[in-house]
Amino acid sequence: MPTKTEPDSFELRYPPLVLFGWGKRAALTDVLRGITANARVPGVLLVCTRSAARNPGLEFWRALCEGRVVAEHVGVPHDPPLETVDRLAAKARDHAAEAVVAVGGGSVLDVAKAAAVLATSNEGITAWFSGRWAPSRSGLPVVALPTTAGTGAEITRNAVLTDPERRIKRSVRAPFMIPQAAICDPELTVTMPPELTAASGLDALTQAIESYVSIRANTVTRALAAEAVKLLLNRLPAAFCNGADVGARTAVAKASLLSALSFSQSGLGAAHGLGHPIGALLSLPHGLTCGILLPHILDWNAPECGDRLEALAAESGHPSPTAFIARVRALVADVGLPPDFRELGLMRSHFPHIIANCRSGSMRANPRPMSDRDIEEFLTPLARI
Repeated sequence: MPTKTEPDSFELRYPPLVLFGWGKRAALTDVLRGITANARVPGVLLVCTRSAARNPGLEFWRALCEGRVVAEHVGVPHDPPLETVDRLAAKARDHAAEAVVAVGGGSVLDVAKAAAVLATSNEGITAWFSGRWAPSRSGLPVVALPTTAGTGAEITRNAVLTDPERRIKRSVRAPFMIPQAAICDPELTVTMPPELTAASGLDALTQAIESYVSIRANTVTRALAAEAVKLLLNRLPAAFCNGADVGARTAVAKASLLSALSFSQSGLGAAHGLGHPIGALLSLPHGLTCGILLPHILDWNAPECGDRLEALAAESGHPSPTAFIARVRALVADVGLPPDFRELGLMRSHFPHIIANCRSGSMRANPRPMSDRDIEEFLTPLARI
């Protein structure tokens, strides 16, 4: 018998059901029926974006829930504040909701997942967010339908939330936060404007690359991540330029799902670790922050994970890690992101707050450690001094 864990041993945790494909949103009714023992649609708290409430419309979602929507919430900010979670949990309790249907991007899905856990608890989100309390049992079942192709929140066990007063952004997590079902319909992403397509796609690309080189990566996560990287490098530009391109939208949505299936098991890296406090400070969309950081983090990590970058470069059709990083940098520029945070307001005076609030699991999974001094030196050329 071996005396220690084998180097490539791993555990995988995913939703019991993942559906992917054009038009798959129509399966929502059957998925909801499968949640209850008597095959009826449960009473639903419907949480969605304003765009999903307009197109395909609230009546569309109510019909798929067979008229069993007991409460609704439309619209969630892109950096969801803690109070939104408490408000949704209270709404679920007040209307005796039995399940949550979340239709939207990462903010909507994350708020819905956290609220579903708290709906069956007497605690509020602040205690969980601050680490004073952690849930010990499942909440309401969640069915997640992403309308963006980037965050992967439809299959993950965490929710990224913001304390706006302290300008802190971090995750709460629990194994049973994983949705009961994820319905990934690329058609729901067609209405994304170009800037959201770019930010979401770069979030997915960052997740896939960071997952591939993570110190917790394994055979399964690397295979998923490599395929996601190939799809995004090849098809994100087309989805950005022409949102009606069915093939490009489908490829990018698939890549987003694959990246989430990867990073949810392996962890991420320093682009996400630094991206959360920078985004919270400057009120920047998460994908934009990660996209700007990604080429710089790749340069930083290369000395420590050259073998993995070489393998990923080869799998995505590049002759060397240098060529691969250059391709990533060119893609970031091609979709309109700046090369740094100088014009976005990052200052040296922000560095202490960033350093104090970046020490997440993502930083611990990064292949090359970053000390406080390293972070300061890394950020200096990216900031307005």
